[in-house]
Formats: sequence, C-alpha cells, structure tokens
Amino acid sequence: MSLAMSLRARGRAASAARAGKVLSRFGITADAMIRRLDRYDAITGKLGIRPTWPTTASVLARHPNVLRRYSDRGVELALHGLVHGDHALLDERQQRVVIAGAANVFERNGLKPTGFRGPYLRYNPATLAALRALGLRYHSSQAVSFPLCADPEPARAGAYELALELYAARDARRIAVTPKMQDGLVDIPVAIPDDETIVERLRLAGDGAARQWFSMLEATYGRGELFTLQLHPERICELGSALEATLTEARRRRPQILVATLDELALWWSRRSRFSLSVTRSGGCRSRVRLDADDDATLLVRGLEVPRTAWYGADAVSRDRDFQVEGARAPIVGVSRRSPPDVQRLLREEGLPFEVAEDAAAYGAYVDVTTDRWTESDVLDAIDRSSGPLVRLWRWPREARSALAVSGDIDALTLFDFAVRSWETRSGAFGGGRR
Repeated sequence: MSLAMSLRARGRAASAARAGKVLSRFGITADAMIRRLDRYDAITGKLGIRPTWPTTASVLARHPNVLRRYSDRGVELALHGLVHGDHALLDERQQRVVIAGAANVFERNGLKPTGFRGPYLRYNPATLAALRALGLRYHSSQAVSFPLCADPEPARAGAYELALELYAARDARRIAVTPKMQDGLVDIPVAIPDDETIVERLRLAGDGAARQWFSMLEATYGRGELFTLQLHPERICELGSALEATLTEARRRRPQILVATLDELALWWSRRSRFSLSVTRSGGCRSRVRLDADDDATLLVRGLEVPRTAWYGADAVSRDRDFQVEGARAPIVGVSRRSPPDVQRLLREEGLPFEVAEDAAAYGAYVDVTTDRWTESDVLDAIDRSSGPLVRLWRWPREARSALAVSGDIDALTLFDFAVRSWETRSGAFGGGRR
C-alpha cells in the first residue's frame, strides 16, 4: 500500500505499526514469501481446493519463475493491476492502457488472465468498461461486509469503519451475495472482514478469526450465497489454522458447497445466464415446466407432487427437466404492478419465473414492493417463506447449496517490491502519472 493510501486507510499510528509487520513478513529475497506461498498451497491442496491469487503485473515481471510454479499447480493468477495503484482515480482510457499493459506482462510469461481485482478493492464504472473492452471475463473488487461476531473495542471499531469506507462495502444483510452479470462481465463480490481487517484492524487471534470466518460460512450456506474468502499470502502464518479449519468445515457440509476458483465461478455464472426455465399455462390449473440447461444445472421444486429428492429445507431437487403439474396456484412468483422494475431483474437473475399480476392467491409466492427502500434480501426472504408451489433454477451446479472461493492478492514478494510501490504509482506506468 502506498504511503498516502495507508495514511488514508489506517491513520498515522496504525501505518507506523504496519511498517514493522512488513519487515517481519518480507525479506531481501523472495524466500520468506515463498515459504508462505508454499504453506498456503499446502493447506488448500490437501483439501482439493485451488485458490485465486490476483497478482500485480510488476511483481510477476520481477518473479516470473516463482509465480509460474504455482500456476502450474492449478492456482489461478488473476490481474491485480499493472502496479498497485488506485483504479478509482483513473478514467476509461487510462485504465484500458494500464490493464492491457498488465495483461501483456502475464501473456509474455505464458499466463492467460481472465479476471481482475482492483488494488485496495477500488474501482469505478470506467474500470468495468475497460475490462469489457479488453475481453476479460470477470472482476472481483466489490466488498461485501458481514456482521462481526463480537463488538470490537472503540479504537478497533473506528479502524474497521475506515476500511469499509475505503472499500465502499455493501451490507451482506441487504443483498443477494452472489455473482451478478453486468453487460457480459461477471461481478464476483469479496467478503469482509478479510485477513487485513481481521489481523491489522480488529486484532483477532487465530480462534477469533476462525469464529468470524465460520460465521460468514454459516451465513452464506444458510442463504445459499457465495463466500469469497480473502487471505493475502503474507498473513498465512497468522491465519493458516483459521483457513484450514474453515475449509475443512466447508468440505464437510451436505448438501455440498461448491468450492471453485474465481474464473470457474465466472464461467459457471456465464453459462447459467444462458439457461431458460419456463412455466407455461395450458388452461385450467395445468402448467408445463421446462428447463433448457446443461446437465449440471440444479432445478429446485417446492410444494409439487413430482418425482424429487430431498435437498434443503422445504426445497427438493427434480431431475426431470420437462414435466406437467396441476394446482390452483401456478408454481411461479407473482409480482404486483407497483413493484419497481429492478424486482423483476432480481427474480430473473435468481432463476425464479414470474408474472406481473394483482391476484396474489394465484401464485406459489407473491411480491408486492411498496417502497423505494426495499432490499434484495427482503424480496428473497419473502419468497423463501412461502410454501409454494414453486420451481427455481438454482444458483449453483451439481445440487450445491452455496459456493466458496479462496482468494488472496499478491502485490509484493520482497522488501524491494513493497518499497517501490509508491514510486510505481507516481510514475508514468500508472495512468500517465496521474495521482
């Protein structure tokens, strides 16, 4: 982190303390960080999990043999900027130049990046336009904050609030924490608190970190959402046991949790966006349900007397893709005419067939949004409380309940890498020298 960004994000006292920790984590050579990368890789590899490590291109250029070694083992290396600068300060032209420059560094070193994470989790609409223009598949820069397990001390709370402000974090309790399609680009959210906020700001010990991540895992599993765990490799010594415990618990869950790299999640979400679940009324009380999707798609049913397998809560899995049902209520969501158009957008992305109508009793679930202050969670919780009948194209493949990705940014391997970051962001290598 540059000095200016560190002072903005942490304040003077915390920035001074951070300097001492940097000296303990990085060395003159990359050996200290290689040991951390190896430990990270060993923890995830033992559980059959491959992480995504967004990597600054200037670091890759200085250490190509080190980083290619992990790529060869199945670790995904994503773009993390040409240098470690704040992309929220740049316009689209500047970002096209620097992101294309980063991609060129990757390609010269035999790597084909498909995704991007902004340094400091910072981006703007121009970032997304530049990524689309350059043909990237996803970005993973939007922070989503989950509730803390315990109230921090006032000083710690203030430091944490500074981080949430810097990241422009959204409240996980108000939104569906899932990927989103944004004009062909997949937006994959990042869960907060991450390792930086846990270690540097909240000062949680290993057990406290594990409890926090367990809480986030439980929340996303219960709601069928995505937990993008962020752990920078430099902090694996402090949080390795918490990471292993969290991933072990994730592997234990049934129905299973889909564990994937960010690129695998983006590929799935792109495929899923092309699937079609239709419910056609054929007169009277009869409806035809038809799913046009790949074989690994999950079709959920609720309150329907069709062949099904128990799954989670009131929902079951139907392996039939084309069937007819009868009932007084159609197995879809009714939406009132006064509900905002974004409600329909949400239902469409959530795989819930719907009709705009006023007769609530005619549908397995009904949504009537009367205020501009509605949240995605409000709408989805109301549908989840309904008894059905309902059909739904579920979020995740292969009957997974929720999803998890392990990620951690690499923006330095040596003290030199760390020391030159401020200079790099001021040079012509980043946005034509714009600060």
